[in-house]
Order: sequence, then structure tokens, then C-alpha cells
Amino acid sequence: MKSECFGADLAQAEAAYRAHLEAASAGKADDGRHGRKVFRAMLRALDALPTRCLARGLERGQSTVWVWSDLHLGHENIIRYTNRPFANASAMDAELYANWATTVGPADALLFLGDVAMRKAVGEATWSRIRHAPGRTKQLVVGNHDLTGAGRLRVDGFDDICSLLYAPGDPPLLFTHMPLSDLPEGWVNVHGHTHAAPVTRSPHINVSVEHIRYRPLALPRIRALAKALTQGRYPTGSSTLERIENLEAVGSPSPVRRRC
Repeated sequence: MKSECFGADLAQAEAAYRAHLEAASAGKADDGRHGRKVFRAMLRALDALPTRCLARGLERGQSTVWVWSDLHLGHENIIRYTNRPFANASAMDAELYANWATTVGPADALLFLGDVAMRKAVGEATWSRIRHAPGRTKQLVVGNHDLTGAGRLRVDGFDDICSLLYAPGDPPLLFTHMPLSDLPEGWVNVHGHTHAAPVTRSPHINVSVEHIRYRPLALPRIRALAKALTQGRYPTGSSTLERIENLEAVGSPSPVRRRC
């Protein structure tokens, strides 16, 4: 019986991410908000950290896999940058932790797609809270704010930290922090980094907390949206969660627009 996660797939995933980061670090695919140094640090992390495949059987058990990105714990300025509905970082952090506690079960798995904490939240108090928060396993796909400028980790508290994560299936999912400019045919890129940027008519799913109402999102719901995207169907909605809710609406064909 063949493995559910082929080495060739992992190599292809890593090659796609490396090509994107190399282009960005050379100034050819900059996102307009980050300098080349950020992408060079991400390249160093790609060399230093493993590329992972989603653990075999994780989606088949009684537990749920949850996904979110870009919490930016302790970061006051992110509230203004992305229009988050919080008075200050303390209120934001409290809401994020509360949503985590009321969503994720003790036997569940939780995937973070980068940018966990900044400013005063970078430290053992945060890492300890992550360790003891709900979830049997907590895995981090590293983001640019989880690294020093030299590409070294400045985050802890996770069971595993990797550079990117591949999940086989129909369609295959590639979990990265930064969205890829080019993807292997038929794949969908689940990412963070772009915060409240508008949704796109492309095989990308943004799970930054601004797009999912500041609460972890269940992987089966992400997979359903990914399937629609690869079929050329683009549910309406101004956020990832709205698109999923429109897709799930029973007897409502109008929320889904087909590609011409």
C-alpha cells in the first residue's frame, strides 16, 4: 500500500514555496508591505526547518483539525493596520484566547499558519499559555514575525514547527504563511499573512483571523471551499468565512459564481 503523502509531493511543495520566496527576496514578487530582508529570513527558515505532511489519519479520527493564522498577540498597531474590532492589544488577546478555548477540544489538533506574537507577548508567558491551551497537538507553519532577521526562531510552545505543510487529498492543500504566486496545477494554497486583504478568484484560502471572525476554522470546511475553487466555483462573500457559509447554504445556488 502506498503512503498517503509522497516524497515527490513534498518536494514539489517545497520547490513552489522556495521559488516564491526567492522571487520576493530578489524584489520580483514583493507584496508591497515587506522588504526583501523578510523574504530572505523566510528562505533561511525554509532551509533550517522541516517540510511536513499532515499526519496520516489526523483527519479521519474523532478529533477535529482547526486552522488559523496571524494572531499577532500583543501587537497594538495591528488593530489599526487591519481595522480589528478591539480597543487595545489586551482586549484582542483575551478575545483570541477565549475563542480558542470555546472552539478547540482537548483531543483536537490546531494548525497556526504563522505570526503568533509580537512586542511584549513574545516570551515565556505566551509560550506557556499556548502549551496549556486546548488541543492535543499544536503545529506552527512559521511566519515572518516568528523569526529574527537572521531567520532564527523567536517562538515556542508548539509540538512541532515547520516551514510549510502539505495535506494530500482532493484537492491537495499546501499550508504556508505567505500566499504563493504560482501553485502546482490542481492544488489549493491555505495561507495567512495578507490579513484583511480582499478575497480573490484564485486557488487561495486566507485564514488570517480577520477573515474567520477571530476564531479557529475547521479543516473540513476549508476542504469544501478548496474543492469548489478547483472546480471553478467562487462563492460570494467578503471574507473566507462568509464564502464558506454561502457555499454551505442549502438550496441557495445564487451565492456561487461559476467561472466563464
